[in-house]
Amino acid sequence: MFRLTVLIENFSYCSLPCEHGLSLYLEHRGRVWLLDTGTSGRFTANADALGLDLERVEGVVLSHGHDDHAGGLPAFFTRNARAKVYARPFAREEYRRDTADPEKRPAGVDPALFSAWAERFDLSDGPRTLAPGLHLLPDAVPHEQSLVAETGEGLVVMNSCCHAGAGEIVSGVLDHFPGRRVAALVGGFHLVGKHGMGSLGRDPEEVRALARRLTGELGVGAVHTGHCTGLPAFHLMEEEAPGRFFRLTTGTVLQWKD
Repeated sequence: MFRLTVLIENFSYCSLPCEHGLSLYLEHRGRVWLLDTGTSGRFTANADALGLDLERVEGVVLSHGHDDHAGGLPAFFTRNARAKVYARPFAREEYRRDTADPEKRPAGVDPALFSAWAERFDLSDGPRTLAPGLHLLPDAVPHEQSLVAETGEGLVVMNSCCHAGAGEIVSGVLDHFPGRRVAALVGGFHLVGKHGMGSLGRDPEEVRALARRLTGELGVGAVHTGHCTGLPAFHLMEEEAPGRFFRLTTGTVLQWKD
């Protein structure tokens, strides 16, 4: 059984607090992993409330080098003394790129984090297998990567923001695993506008076309999306492919048979 629990996301429809960010607790074939840590350490309290043991985590995947995914790492390090953080080398550079524009709030991870906790980071690049049936695949954005879990129902692809494009990411996964099926895509699609989760940052027809491509051409069984997707984009995709798109929120639990 592969079990995924959302420790924190932008929205919550339960008693757990939320924040702008994402963190997923993953139980795969008897081993525990973490994908991202949100903006702050708040995800740790949610893990406690859900009875999920952060000391069992044997590795953290940093999906990309932005602070709303890495901000909770210091809090995690105080709770877990052994787990490595698997990030792409360019994750260190995103902050410097952001700060080159004085008008832009830097979204990148402060490089001091990589220095202060250097022994906790594994910055190797390239496709690699973390454990049997669990794989890291880099994509076209130099600091971003997908986590792919093999299950008995097909592949589960997790990419927190899909800056390279959700369709392109799934297509790349299918190229890497020829003949396999994507049972689910989990993460954010970066379709939100400049005015918050209630705004749309893309042309509506582009969003509808993405929904058709994911569920039609690429054959994704179910799409669980939230975070940077935004509510208008989610509703457009849900309308385009009814029964195939699902909201990802704090406390969501998903399972696939092995």
